[in-house]
Amino acid sequence: MLTKHLLKLAPHRLHNFIFKLIIDKTINRNPDVCQRLREIGGKTFLLEAGDIHKNYSFYVEDERVRVDPERKRMPDVVMQGDFDTFLRLFLRKADADSLFFSRRLVIKGDVKTSVFFKNLLEHL
Repeated sequence: MLTKHLLKLAPHRLHNFIFKLIIDKTINRNPDVCQRLREIGGKTFLLEAGDIHKNYSFYVEDERVRVDPERKRMPDVVMQGDFDTFLRLFLRKADADSLFFSRRLVIKGDVKTSVFFKNLLEHL
């Protein structure tokens, strides 16, 4: 409970900095994954962590995932859940399908792109 309270209070700038570190470490440093990103180049994603009232926007460009802290782009895919859900997803402690079917993860937008990205996350 204290952790979530601290996450709510932390400035969005700090959240985006940490999110960028996670993306760089898990996705952008993996050449096989980066090569597969070509298929969703130009697509934008928005993660909405409702329990801490934070969102994380990112897009794919030049075979890399880039964080968009200003949310200058309209998302092609919106994923909604609580912070723990996203953390479990990125740490591979849970798969997106089980989170989706248990209604802990809501996915809206371009279905083809969301399925591709979900599969990509599961194979990090």
